[in-house]
Amino acid sequence: MPKVVDKVKVMVKERVEDENCDLSLSELTEIPVREIASFKRVIFLDLSSNRLVTLGRNFTTLTRLIKLDLSKNQIRILPDDFGQLEQLRHLDLYNNCLEHLPLSFGRLRRLRYLDLKGNPLTPAWQKIVGCCSTLKDCQQAAKNTVNVCANYKSEFIERERLAAQMRQASSSQMAGSGDGDASSTSNQSTKANGSETSKKSGKANKKSKSKKSGAAAENELTIKPVNAGSIKSTTNQKNNQKKKPTNSSNRRKWLTTISGVALSSLMTFLLLFMINVLIIYMIMFKNPDIADKLVEYIPHQYRDWILTKTEIFRLRVTDWISEFRTPPEEH
Repeated sequence: MPKVVDKVKVMVKERVEDENCDLSLSELTEIPVREIASFKRVIFLDLSSNRLVTLGRNFTTLTRLIKLDLSKNQIRILPDDFGQLEQLRHLDLYNNCLEHLPLSFGRLRRLRYLDLKGNPLTPAWQKIVGCCSTLKDCQQAAKNTVNVCANYKSEFIERERLAAQMRQASSSQMAGSGDGDASSTSNQSTKANGSETSKKSGKANKKSKSKKSGAAAENELTIKPVNAGSIKSTTNQKNNQKKKPTNSSNRRKWLTTISGVALSSLMTFLLLFMINVLIIYMIMFKNPDIADKLVEYIPHQYRDWILTKTEIFRLRVTDWISEFRTPPEEH
């Protein structure tokens, strides 16, 4: 006779303190979801070190949870709608019996910590999650699992499963009809016709077997999770294809910007040069007192050289102005 596991009743009211609900070490086999949901202020739930195998159907109604501890249990599978716990930030699943995770994890955008150490995960999920030995590893595991589940389209998987089921149903119907036709024709026709019908039924069986094997292979492919590296490679290929035609346009934009900068710099240089010439002219010829004051601030080492150069420049400017002002007849 199989052993009947008695349900352990726990007074949830006694275990609630402010925003925490501690139900650890209670030997629970079922989660008292209704009692926990009655306390709307509960945000942190501790269900560690119990005898839980599943979370139940109504567990995802606890949408206010931010921190959830399910470590040291015997949980084999999480509900498909686990992603409804969108407020969840800390999830501890240490030392359970999980092999894979539901694709609804893609909705847990606020998840920052995920510990899956001590679970018999498949190799594909093990690559995505990592070792989860340190705090950084757990943070990276949360990020990787959410991104992979979000990128992997659940609708595509469901369509493939429905298509596989339809193919299996059609192949079984074809096999059944082929066997019925073969039996009826074998009773009515001769031995030669019987041999032909047996050949046809053998071909139909071969086709049905090939269809079943193809459908089974498709089901296996749909159940397996996607690696993060394959998704990244496909996205990188698409980005490279988009970047190729834009290289020529980028070069043209670069050349136009360089030409515009060169023209603007040349114009500013000319303007500054003209302004300097006007300032020197105004100071030297209109206000000599200012020029003398400026000379005092020049160091003694360079004063003589600068004065000689400015004197030569002044003489040349005066000669040029006198030549410009005199009429052509006097020239």
